[in-house]
Amino acid sequence: MNSIKNIILITAVLVLLAGCGSKKETQVDGAIVASQTTEKTAGAEEDLPDARLTTTGKVVAARYADLAFETALPIENVLVRNGQHVKKGQTLAVLDVFKLRNAIEQQEQAIEQAQLAMEQSDLKMQDVIITQGYDPDKAATVPEKVKHNADVKSGYALSKNQLEAARTRLAAAQHELRSGTLIAPFDGVVANLSVQAHQLAQPGQVVCRVIDDKEMEVEFHVMETELQLFKMGTEVTVVPLVDKTVCYKAVVNEINPMVDAMGTVTIRARLASPTELFDGMNVEVSAKRE
Repeated sequence: MNSIKNIILITAVLVLLAGCGSKKETQVDGAIVASQTTEKTAGAEEDLPDARLTTTGKVVAARYADLAFETALPIENVLVRNGQHVKKGQTLAVLDVFKLRNAIEQQEQAIEQAQLAMEQSDLKMQDVIITQGYDPDKAATVPEKVKHNADVKSGYALSKNQLEAARTRLAAAQHELRSGTLIAPFDGVVANLSVQAHQLAQPGQVVCRVIDDKEMEVEFHVMETELQLFKMGTEVTVVPLVDKTVCYKAVVNEINPMVDAMGTVTIRARLASPTELFDGMNVEVSAKRE
């Protein structure tokens, strides 16, 4: 009866241990049986669970610009949409600049009037200098006190200040007119567009972001104990969580020299060809263990 039990037990063990690997002998209830063991072979490192260190991260734009108007005026037109690719210098949105153009014209007129007033004051100043017994054409011979009195009495100094103030206001009006048109600072894609035509623009409120989609990076965190795997120039593999059938290569180009409260270090890697990747997209980042 015991021999029958041994035969059944030996047969079951052999079935369970069948597979690839090397054989070794095991004693079961006094019987010797052959079993299979799996061995680690050279070249199979990539198939091991711990052959690569994997962590999660996010795609971030290496270069972007948040654009905003500086003046509270109605928006005349918005010429782009989210996701649209734009070229450097392309107009994105414009304000109703009728008031700004009027302000420029007013300041140009103010400059003309100030220039005329200064010319008239200059003639009066020369008359004052002459009445003091000096030749206005020989400025070096006129005492500073006499010059100062002549400036004040003729109104020359005041008209000169008014001219400079008008020129300053004109420059400001011209700047506001230029800032009434949002221009793409570089080639990229439009994101976070938050306004539409006929809305009132709020000074400083971001109208849209232009992202340079050819310069994307992935930001991730690793424990300080694993930092040796991510040296400058190390190549990592990036797989978007939305589609794990594709992968990208990236090269570590920035390591923040600081360990946070969680014991991690922030690392950035520049993506070689970030096609179809969005700013903020979640990804898996992995590096080969040495």
